[in-house]
Amino acid sequence: MKIVDHKEVPLKCIKCTNLFNSREWLSVISKTYDISFKSVLYSDNNFVLPFAEITDDFFDSIKSIPFSDYTLFENKDKLISEALQHLLDRYPNRYIETSVVAQKAPQIDNFTTTKYGYLIQVDINKWKESRDWKEAYERNIRNALNYGLSVRINRNYDGITGFYLLHENLRINKFKKLPQPFRFFNNIYNEFIAKENGFILEAWNRDILIASWFILVHNNILYYKFGASHPDYLHLRPNDLLFRSLMQYGSDNHFKTIDLGFSGATKSYEGLIRFKKKEGGTQIPIYRIDRYPESFNRAIIKERSEHLSNITKNALETGKIAAIREASELYYGKFA
Repeated sequence: MKIVDHKEVPLKCIKCTNLFNSREWLSVISKTYDISFKSVLYSDNNFVLPFAEITDDFFDSIKSIPFSDYTLFENKDKLISEALQHLLDRYPNRYIETSVVAQKAPQIDNFTTTKYGYLIQVDINKWKESRDWKEAYERNIRNALNYGLSVRINRNYDGITGFYLLHENLRINKFKKLPQPFRFFNNIYNEFIAKENGFILEAWNRDILIASWFILVHNNILYYKFGASHPDYLHLRPNDLLFRSLMQYGSDNHFKTIDLGFSGATKSYEGLIRFKKKEGGTQIPIYRIDRYPESFNRAIIKERSEHLSNITKNALETGKIAAIREASELYYGKFA
């Protein structure tokens, strides 16, 4: 077992178990936020734990992986434990964090395990075999089509702009948060869609884009990573139509699984989880595994959170899209 620097070891030499520890995804994060990655690597290359060394004005940390839904998809307690113990030996004075998708909570010495969300995945073969659709859901889709909505697959660069305007509006006006900077989606386009490993799935009401989803491809899995809708057209049910269209695309193109991403474990996520489970998705817990140094002052966490909240608050209160975009470009990376 050893730690390798991705600047020194070609990323193609490292095995990837899912989208979020793939070479392409790490490249997106690295290029967007100037974050360098290393990995705990076993000699047989059968297990890898990528991580970033994060240093800011509050405390130093080891994050695996910033701006990702999860890091590892399988609960190999022994391997995870050995990798984390190796990180602990190397970085005893840093906060260390990773995340694992697993049916059972990992038990790792010296680390705390917390269930903080869920992954929902759809087995496409089971979807094809099932006929247990709710009539209300099917009616929503029929209504969307009757209203004249259409679905398009967009692999052109202009699809980013259409998506981003919807995403930006949703983040600012509904969630009161900074949007990810435009260059983040530009880098996703270059690493995935331009290389035919993804596309943008769009719902149109005649000549108006009313919903847009970023779909990425890795290891025969379709990943629904980002979605945004126009609030004035939600009554037309464009997301139901996109959901069904994505399922049909996966079936027609021989994909095995659709990964619908992270949903939090709090009550505020219940509606999102219901939406994601409409097509018979399986809900799997996501666990955060972390450790604070023994001498760590926990008051710093609150101080850091308040600092980042003030950055967002000050930008949004200007009411100026240029100021919000500038704040996003300058500061979003600090949320790692």
